[in-house]
Amino acid sequence: MTHFATEQDVAKELFELLSEARELYLQNVIVDGKRYNRYVDDFINSHRYINCDSAVCRNCHEMNIHIVKGLLTECTHLIQPLFTASDFSFEECVELRRQYDRAEPLPTPIVHRNDGLVKAPPLSFGCNFTQEQMTGIVSCANTYHLFCVSTLRIEDMEALFSCKEGFHIRVNNLRHVAILFDALLENSFIQFRWQSVLDRGKFLQSKDGSRFVSASSLSSALSAVRSNMTSVAYIIRQTIGQLKE
Repeated sequence: MTHFATEQDVAKELFELLSEARELYLQNVIVDGKRYNRYVDDFINSHRYINCDSAVCRNCHEMNIHIVKGLLTECTHLIQPLFTASDFSFEECVELRRQYDRAEPLPTPIVHRNDGLVKAPPLSFGCNFTQEQMTGIVSCANTYHLFCVSTLRIEDMEALFSCKEGFHIRVNNLRHVAILFDALLENSFIQFRWQSVLDRGKFLQSKDGSRFVSASSLSSALSAVRSNMTSVAYIIRQTIGQLKE
């Protein structure tokens, strides 16, 4: 039984819970075909209580269980690529917790009473760039050929960041696009749910134009580039950070 003396102990238990959740996901969902929502309910319900009389331990465990449930239900685009990867590290768990803490709550659908249809709120990155910042982003994208256009225009990026309906653009290097958006998030230019927004809006196409880029593809690309940062990826991150100064 782990006693929660430090923040490290809390993080360690969260890692243990997610590691077990990963093993059960691979067996129950991937191999046995159990419904994902049933797997989540079963895992949470079977880990609610711990054999410890300490109120501190019980409270910390309860907090971790709520975090796991939130990750499994609200952040599947982050969880599933990590769970299906060859391994799952403590460092990835810490980063997952960091991203979860910054996540926006899931939007509540709006019911239109006249026709009974349920519609989600409009897509938004929650951004408000200055002209100088937008120019810097476009310059960075052009310099490192992030998209399949001869010259990316400011109007293109304005359409993308304003979630203009019907707009889409082909991606030349998905990892570099992912690190660009991650750097924008890191510097508080956009909100956490950028992967979901790009997915739902179908704003990005694959290099050959045959499909739209999904949230899971973006998550996988981001994980890959983080584990093997190229000089270009590092410069993109640095360039976006300088736009905030």
